[in-house]
Amino acid sequence: PASYHTGTMCGDIRLAASAIALTLLCSVRAGQLPLSPPPPPYDPSHLEGQVCGQPPNGYLPLPCGSRKVVGVVEEQLDPDSNGPNVCNVITTALVNETVYKYQKWCTYVYDYSRMSYAPLCTLQCLPTSICSSGLRPDTLKAVQCCSGFETCPSGDHDYQTYFYALYYTPVPQPPVGCPIAIGCTLYDCLKRQNLTEFLRLVNISDSTASGPNATTLFSLLNTTDSKITVFAPTNEALASSLQGLVLDPVLARNIVRNHLVVGMVDDTQLGNQGKFTTVGGATLYTTTVTYYNFNPAYSQYIYPGYYNDAQMTTDRFINGARIVLKNACVLRINACPGYPYLANTRQSGQLQIINSVMMPANETIAQIISNDPRFSILSVALDNLGILNFLNQSYPRTLFVPTDDALIAQLGPRLVDCLTLAVRGPLNNLLLFNLAEGVEYTSSLSRRTYLYTMLLSYTNVYTFPNGTILLGSNKVQIVQPNIPASNGVIHIVNGLAIPPSFNFGKCQQLVPTAPPPTPAKPLSTLLATPVVG
Repeated sequence: PASYHTGTMCGDIRLAASAIALTLLCSVRAGQLPLSPPPPPYDPSHLEGQVCGQPPNGYLPLPCGSRKVVGVVEEQLDPDSNGPNVCNVITTALVNETVYKYQKWCTYVYDYSRMSYAPLCTLQCLPTSICSSGLRPDTLKAVQCCSGFETCPSGDHDYQTYFYALYYTPVPQPPVGCPIAIGCTLYDCLKRQNLTEFLRLVNISDSTASGPNATTLFSLLNTTDSKITVFAPTNEALASSLQGLVLDPVLARNIVRNHLVVGMVDDTQLGNQGKFTTVGGATLYTTTVTYYNFNPAYSQYIYPGYYNDAQMTTDRFINGARIVLKNACVLRINACPGYPYLANTRQSGQLQIINSVMMPANETIAQIISNDPRFSILSVALDNLGILNFLNQSYPRTLFVPTDDALIAQLGPRLVDCLTLAVRGPLNNLLLFNLAEGVEYTSSLSRRTYLYTMLLSYTNVYTFPNGTILLGSNKVQIVQPNIPASNGVIHIVNGLAIPPSFNFGKCQQLVPTAPPPTPAKPLSTLLATPVVG
């Protein structure tokens, strides 16, 4: 019937003093709606004594009137106490106040799921008179995120963290604040995050570009449809790594392009043995480490790798660079000029802030070992055993390799000759025990207590407060860390890590009885509790 499409004024809505829900004064079932009665005559008697700008007693306290914002002032608060980008926002507005009441307006719409009409009601503000002679100034103060920033989403909770937190005192965490930038493009986010050194490299790279059709890094970053992820080092990391270098446009362009990954990569994709290709064609590998975070101010040592603060921490690394702020940018079309009303529309692109500069290599692990005369003995041995060819492939690996001098000093020349010439089985097992899956720079390795090797067994990792890292039960030391390769990383050690009770086979009688060589730094200076985090 045509009457289903009519609306009706359903009278004033009152709030009873003890009522929890509103009493609906108009409820009509589908198919029973009468012709709309005229609205009841207005009776202003109950409005006597009403305060200007407020509804009468018993009416819904909803805002009704005009409010025009004329000024917003932001005062940034101390980041140490409140976190980054937290402001005291003072909003000044002009308010046009009215005497008003609310009425419920109901209409009927067709509900296809029920095959019938259903009521649809809204509240409408009915001003009765204007009670202010002009616009009243009004000031509101609120502590919130500064414009252009938002807070982090709630993090993942590990059940172990929750379990141990029931029994141990957790370490106080710094305030989160509002670290996530909101921008129209990735270039906007880089500016909001104050990554000035990275932007300087972009400008140096584009300084030689000419012509209207020239492809610049600025045009790649300053678009709403970039479909790339920027792994931007902090200003401190770039200044430290590039100190003393002459930054010509070619070098600056290569550095920036090796920090731009094709596709949108968020933190959930940065797992163990992840592999990504940069705009410059280099390959980057990711590593994830979950460990107990040691804080000497609050933690008490239980046994290696475990402390009573139960602070399970997950760190993500890409080519050894730790991600210090994940998903640091939110791109929205409403942040662009000319699009003020399209809120929460997400654009493509992401920003991850890292704590060091990535310098991807062009040579594989096998090529680096073969071309360095310091590793001639193991290079020949790896080639004879077929491992060198494996290290020339794209599988991500970490190799701990001693120089020829260190190998002879550890095992003696007769045992080295026996292993490389007479019996290859024990040497094969030794080399596999010093080869690990994934890409483990010292930044991630120092957070582990053990490492899974290609011998399908674990080797112990000992990290000391002065940064020294020892491996295996015989505690060989990393003396030259983090030599990047296109398929992993190499660490030079002062000897091979040997599994406990290792059998050298026919060469067993040649095993030296003397203890393994003393690390580069005396162990007497390292007798401290090993630190995992």
